[in-house]
Amino acid sequence: EFQFDVVTQTLLCRFDGRMDTVICGIVAEKFNAELSGLKGKTDTLRIVFDLERVDYVASSFLRISLVALKGVTKGNFAIINATPQVLKIFKIAGLSSLLNVS
Repeated sequence: EFQFDVVTQTLLCRFDGRMDTVICGIVAEKFNAELSGLKGKTDTLRIVFDLERVDYVASSFLRISLVALKGVTKGNFAIINATPQVLKIFKIAGLSSLLNVS
């Protein structure tokens, strides 16, 4: 689920279930389409991934997160509501602080 808030210039991306390789392929296509639709707003764009309902992320989701990070200016990307097991994956990969995971 993708929602863009015009006032705050924030793209909120809510994910659900297991973010395995197959699902991430579909998500990547949809996310890239959303980003393409927001061209010209990258200076003020914020992207937030809400992982409240996610219980697993594959390495392909880490890649999607890195693409999102590169699509905005520094400090405008965050991952929120990560469960302890998902947070652990980001920590093991050494990406928890870079991707601002909480």
